[in-house]
Amino acid sequence: MYLLLDIGNTREKAALVKNGKVTALPQLAPDNLAKLPIKAVYFASVASQEKVAVIKQLLGLDHLPWRQVYSDAQAYGVRSSYQQPQTLGVDRWLAMLGAQLLFSEQNVLIADAGTAVTLDWLDKAGQHGGGWIIPGLKMQQQAVVKNTAKVFNAEMFNGRLEPGTDTVTGLQNGCLAGVLGAIRLAWQQTPVDKLILTGGDSKFLKPYLSDLPLIVEPLLIFHGLARHIDM
Repeated sequence: MYLLLDIGNTREKAALVKNGKVTALPQLAPDNLAKLPIKAVYFASVASQEKVAVIKQLLGLDHLPWRQVYSDAQAYGVRSSYQQPQTLGVDRWLAMLGAQLLFSEQNVLIADAGTAVTLDWLDKAGQHGGGWIIPGLKMQQQAVVKNTAKVFNAEMFNGRLEPGTDTVTGLQNGCLAGVLGAIRLAWQQTPVDKLILTGGDSKFLKPYLSDLPLIVEPLLIFHGLARHIDM
C-alpha cells in the first residue's frame, strides 16, 4: 500500500493505492495512517520544503521513503507543450497523466476547478496542446470584494446561472458565469471527445455542463501520481 499526497499552500489531499487501485483518503490523520501498511509516500507539492518536513512529522511517517514527483518534458506517453516543462504546474501535469491513463485514444479537455481553474488540451496521441489559467470561483469573489468599496459577499457559495437581484447573488452568479463561460469557450475553440472535470469546485459546475460529454473524475491527479510508483 502506498500513500499519495497532493500538498497545496492551504491544504493537503490524500489517496491510497493498493494492488493498483486508487481510493480517496478523506481523513489525513496520524491515528488512521498508523494502522495502515504503507510502504512509501509519493507526493506532489507547490508548498515549501519546510511545510513538507512539518507534514512528515505531523503524520508520523518520517521513517518512510518520501518521493516527490515533478513536471517533466514527457512521461508515460504524455508530452508537455511547455518549452520549460518544469514550469508547468505539477497538478496540471499529473492531471494529464491521469487522463491519458483513464481515457486513452481520446482527445480530451481537462478542467481542474480549484483555487485557480486550469484548462488543458490533451490529444489522443498524448500531446499537450497548451492550456489556460483563470482565477477560481473563490479567488474571483475575493478579488472583487478586496478591490471595490461597496461590494460584499456571503461566506457560503450559492451561485446560480441567472441574473442576481442583490450584491451577493450578482457577485456569486457572475463568477460562476465567468468560469462556465471559459470552459465552454475552450470547448468550442478546440473540439474534443470528452470534457474531464476535476477539483473541489466541480460540484458547482457539473449541473451546468451536462449537455457536454462530461466525465467527473475527483481522483484524476492521484491516478497520474500513482503512475510513478515503483511497484
